[in-house]
Parts: sequence; structure tokens; C-alpha cells
Amino acid sequence: MFPEFETTVKPEWIDYNGHMRDSNYGLVFSLAVDALQDAVGLDATYRERTGCTIYLLEDHKFYLREVKQGDRLRVLTHVLGVDDKRFHLYMVMKRDQVEVCIGEFMEMHVRQHPSPHGISMPREIRERLMAYHKNVEKRSPPFRRSRQIRSI
Repeated sequence: MFPEFETTVKPEWIDYNGHMRDSNYGLVFSLAVDALQDAVGLDATYRERTGCTIYLLEDHKFYLREVKQGDRLRVLTHVLGVDDKRFHLYMVMKRDQVEVCIGEFMEMHVRQHPSPHGISMPREIRERLMAYHKNVEKRSPPFRRSRQIRSI
């Protein structure tokens, strides 16, 4: 099982060329990361209770096809690696069964106060992320791997 996120391309996401603005591919990926956070326990309740969240350290996107207003998008999230503070994601954005964009993202668990700094994730959250990672290792994943961001 891979976490999935679905959305429909909104009119305000469209640029002067009639397709989705490049920055909004990042928005869709970001919303998919939010869904993953909720699934593993890094949700709003956790953030409010602990003062911790995740920060994006690095991202790479590969634009494969244009996307138009009203298109239904689905993002599949693959956890490539997890350590105490970070997790490495590979995400595939699809319209129907066609890949339209792929991205790799490095996220870090951060305590925001008194100033932002990386700290270890709680064991149970790391284990949930690891379960997704082990799922990738067990299966022949339905995606092609691009250049990989620094390994964890």
C-alpha cells in the first residue's frame, strides 16, 4: 500500500498558456505530503501538542506532461528512506494512468521553538514511515526511479 492523494486542478492554478502553472505542481505535491503527515501521526493535533512539524529540505521535480483545468490528479507517495530526523519521498503525479510529474523530496522533523532545529521523530511515527518504506522494498514499485537525492 502506498499513500495516495487526489485533487482536481482549479481555475486559479492555470497560467497564461492554459495549463497548470509550474509552482502549482509543487502545491499538489505539498498537499500530498500533508496527507502523508496526517496518515503517520504528524497531524495538526501532534503539531499543536509538541510544537514540532516537518520542513522541506530539498526537492526536485520532473515535468512530463501538461495538466489542464479540471484534470483529476492522483499522487502516489513512496517512502525511500527514513532516519531519526528525516524522510525521503518519491512522488508520482498521475492524470488517469499517465504520469504527468515526478518528484523527490527530503523532509526533516523540526521543533519550531525557541528557534527551528531538527530533532528526532517519535519512535511510533518513524515506525509508520518505515512500514511504508518496507512496502517499497518488498514490491517491485510501479515507478521508475529518477536521480536520487542524498541517501539516508
